Amino acid sequence: MITPALIQEYLEQELARRNLFLVEATVRPGNRIAVFIDSMPGVTIDECIAVSRYLEDKLDRNAGDFELEVSSPGLDKPLKLPVQFEKNTGRVLDVVKSDGIKVTGKLLGISNGIIRIESEVVVRVKAGGKKKTEQHVQEIKQDDIKSAKVVISVKK
Repeated sequence: MITPALIQEYLEQELARRNLFLVEATVRPGNRIAVFIDSMPGVTIDECIAVSRYLEDKLDRNAGDFELEVSSPGLDKPLKLPVQFEKNTGRVLDVVKSDGIKVTGKLLGISNGIIRIESEVVVRVKAGGKKKTEQHVQEIKQDDIKSAKVVISVKK
């Protein structure tokens, strides 16, 4: 039976050899396998193809047919691993904490499972309706994060 743990076991050394890391492996009904890989500089289509071929060679089609997809997680997928936060340092994130509070700000970094986010906070409203804001740095434990996504901006 194909399981995410088996996929991880098969890929561990191959991904390390290629300076890649496994973000997630899932096996849906009908042996539909989805593998998401990444690296600090990003993943090329050629790397996805090579990893797909490597994994396909490891899996036994005689034991059961399967569908295999290998790709990078893409910007729309939530960040899960510390290395993903490290890779996205300097980018703006939308973070939803376990208590439902949403924080949007620049990711300053991650250390010992704690991310640091710099965001603007309204400190008071001046006469005439103008808001005074200040930069505020929050530390959030990765265990307290429900989801964290990179904010995609088309501004130049």
